[in-house]
Amino acid sequence: MRHATLAIVCLLAGIVSPARAQINALGVMGDSLSDEYFEETYGVYATNWVQQLVLFRGINVGPTGAWGSPRRTGYAYNWALAGDDSGDLLAHGQHIGLASQVTSNGVTHAVLAIGANDFHPTGTAYIYIYNGWWSTSQINTCVAGVLTNIETALVTVKTTDVRIVVLNLLDYGKTPAVYGSAFYSNGTNRERVAAAIEKVNGGLLFLAQKYQVPLVDAFRFQKTLFGSNTNLHQYASIGNVTINLQQGGSDPTLAFVEDNAHPHTTIQGLFANAVLTAFRLGHNVNIAPFTEAQILAHAGLSYGGADTLAAQVGDYRDYIVLPIRPQVTSLIVTGGLAQLRFSTVSNQFYRVERTDSLTPPSWTPLTNNVPGTGAGVLVTDPGAAAQPQRFYRVRQLP
Repeated sequence: MRHATLAIVCLLAGIVSPARAQINALGVMGDSLSDEYFEETYGVYATNWVQQLVLFRGINVGPTGAWGSPRRTGYAYNWALAGDDSGDLLAHGQHIGLASQVTSNGVTHAVLAIGANDFHPTGTAYIYIYNGWWSTSQINTCVAGVLTNIETALVTVKTTDVRIVVLNLLDYGKTPAVYGSAFYSNGTNRERVAAAIEKVNGGLLFLAQKYQVPLVDAFRFQKTLFGSNTNLHQYASIGNVTINLQQGGSDPTLAFVEDNAHPHTTIQGLFANAVLTAFRLGHNVNIAPFTEAQILAHAGLSYGGADTLAAQVGDYRDYIVLPIRPQVTSLIVTGGLAQLRFSTVSNQFYRVERTDSLTPPSWTPLTNNVPGTGAGVLVTDPGAAAQPQRFYRVRQLP
């Protein structure tokens, strides 16, 4: 029993990745949701989630500057570019630039939030899906292309060992710029586009598990707050202050800025909190989220005396999906065999490794490419009893 107990301790240590407790520097990849509002006309009265983390939580996203085309004025480690879709991100080298800063500038954490513009209302995908002109096969081809692009960016940055959080795709259909247009006034048709976006988001959930990164379900948060395309909410309440969800302009009580598409300061503050929650739950980063009073203050609004947001959307934790790590459920040494059972996730693959010493360990594969079933999987080591001690660990393969 002493042999088995020691082996189990090593197994559990082997599957839990150590997390950095502090964001030394934060890098960002994405589109106009994350690109600072510095060069926009609405930048004089609105700030996005990245700016708010810098201004009000002191997070280091690098010095401010003009970095040359295709980048714009902003923080050095924020590669997000207004207008970029997932293919543009790769073409503009957002992933390569950020990966290089992990070594050269000490970027320790990163956010990837891309893909909404792949379903921009002026683009082919949105137009053709909305009007029912694409077949299921054509939609699936589009979805697969977006996922391939995002996976390329994720892998490039993930190989640097930076701690990353992924946001899934938002739906443009819930912005007044879209549903207020005569071209896209049919809520049922907009839901058809939302269903395609959800296919991408389903694929992102798989990628988040595959590469063991926390995911912010921004799509579900948006739907909870703003409603569905066929039943849009008109108002929300933050800190007992009413926010108009169906209007844009400079007034900070409006959910959108003047273009009726980009979130105003208060809504961007909610995204900032979702990101901070994902870092806390997924990477053990303890940075306090903004209170409702602070979110209002950032927009120049007075607190209404009571917190009211949670009653509408619940806890931010409800929108964070953490990767499931393999857990050892039993390790039995009987006769000449060691039998090890561990939990798995369907459609993922695992490797069990062993070593006879931890000073230093020399891990060698016992089994490789073990398919996950969604249940426990049993692996046998026939030579275990011949050793005075043996240790094991389980790793999910990317």
